[in-house]
Amino acid sequence: MSTFGKIWKAAVVAGGAGVAALAAVNASVKGKSVDPDDSVLGGWGEFYDWFDGRVFYKVAGEENKGAPVVFIHSVGVGHSSFTWRKNFDELSNTNRVFAPDLLGFGSSDKPSNVEYSANLYVELISDFLREISGAAHIVAISLGAAYSIRVAAMFPELVRSLTLISPTGAGILSNRPGMTGAAFYGILQSPVLGTSFYNAFASERAIRDFARGQYFFDRHRVTKRFVNYHYATSHQPGAQYAISAFLSGFLNTNARDSFSHLIQPVTLAWGKQDQTNPIAKAAELLQINPRARLEIFDRCKMSPPEENPERFNALVRQNALVRSAAA
Repeated sequence: MSTFGKIWKAAVVAGGAGVAALAAVNASVKGKSVDPDDSVLGGWGEFYDWFDGRVFYKVAGEENKGAPVVFIHSVGVGHSSFTWRKNFDELSNTNRVFAPDLLGFGSSDKPSNVEYSANLYVELISDFLREISGAAHIVAISLGAAYSIRVAAMFPELVRSLTLISPTGAGILSNRPGMTGAAFYGILQSPVLGTSFYNAFASERAIRDFARGQYFFDRHRVTKRFVNYHYATSHQPGAQYAISAFLSGFLNTNARDSFSHLIQPVTLAWGKQDQTNPIAKAAELLQINPRARLEIFDRCKMSPPEENPERFNALVRQNALVRSAAA
């Protein structure tokens, strides 16, 4: 039985005693939380005082050295700008680079009184481009890519080009939750049982197993540093709020129509062995926007930027240079 199933069974069978035991376990987990290491990316850290909370971001590179590149991470347990640790510093040699932690993730604020949704992140990304980076080349992954697609379609003047890694929102993670999702969200908001569910999803073992089974092609990339960082990030105060919305489906978005209307140059970067969002989805996207092009990364699953950074960085640099010259 999975950890999730064991927690559920304990709560149902043991009744009040089970709830008390779960509360004790939750307190123990909370006591072990540590701050994530913000030095994984070079450059320097800044805060963007957005109206729903302070958004932490890293910036590097000379201000007038190439068009800006903005990295947008995905959403999930422990996700943050850590995703770009093998890309950010390298690309800062030729471009001004920015890597924000989306609200609710990483070192950004994690307010409890915010309605976490796809629309919130679309608004955040567009405001960040408008007020912090300026018009930029976007590099984004998974749901972060779906949000970026919507931003590019709504505000084409803010996005010079898009490099999208295994974007969702056109089939995968595109549907808003129904009654079941809403009910699950309610459970996740409960102070004891909900926290227990969250701790199961965000345990070191769960992080390690997911990364080895679905995230990376090469299991050896799941290092102690990788697990420790994701665990530390996912156990910051308030980290469960955005993840609860994600697990319940409230962060899903339909980016299909927006993708078909993109006028910017678009490059899809896809891991050939990605099982979570199979490469067949890339063919569907190319059908609805034949102007896009596809780069396939062999021996990669969900994150080519981490599994083949040399080729990926060269691709982004080429896109930024070519697109800037054409702008």
